[in-house]
Amino acid sequence: MELNTIILGDCLEEMKKIPSKSIDLLITDPFYVPKTQFAWKNFDDFYWGFNKQWLLEAKRILKDDFHLLISFSSQDMYKFEGLLVECGFDIKSRIVWNYRNSAKGTSKGTQFAKTYEFIFHCSSGKKLNFSEVWDYKRFDVQTIAMPQSNFTKDKKEHQYQKPLKLWQQLIEICSFENENVLDPFAGSGTTGVACKNLKRNYLLIEISPEYVELAEKRIKNTNDTLF
Repeated sequence: MELNTIILGDCLEEMKKIPSKSIDLLITDPFYVPKTQFAWKNFDDFYWGFNKQWLLEAKRILKDDFHLLISFSSQDMYKFEGLLVECGFDIKSRIVWNYRNSAKGTSKGTQFAKTYEFIFHCSSGKKLNFSEVWDYKRFDVQTIAMPQSNFTKDKKEHQYQKPLKLWQQLIEICSFENENVLDPFAGSGTTGVACKNLKRNYLLIEISPEYVELAEKRIKNTNDTLF
């Protein structure tokens, strides 16, 4: 297994090649597709079947002492939580990422504006790498701005890009230096940037050649920014 690299390919196929019990932390933001975008009658079977397959692979490749962090859309978080339990994961925390700079709602005024996303934290019971100082990083609600195209720092370059500050904070707390971190839905490479800054080994999988190129560029050009 070659570390500190980005694999271009389908995560289901590529995860099968990763040795069992070789990853300390898996952190990712799997693709979310609203059912309304598809006319498939078997959409639920396909989508939730896909999620179950990669979660079972994650179970295999994670070490006995591990952490798992998965960001998931609030619309279907209840289904995903049930799937995590079904796959044998013990949910330790439900972290709420609050972003008020990009509220999502409807112009019809029929619902409250959406300003959060769930991040499920599962673990074997491994101790978290908290600072000795009690600070906001210990809280399960984190208010951090969503990347925007007009930002000079952490500029948005992917539709579902997560804030580097948030990802770096979670990786720092849920892993230790020189441990192995996997992101099977790497997108623009935020996990790799954070790992490089924090001296963790990263292994990224991304199906889009365009985003593999972007991720490689971001990781190469990171300036070791620690929040």
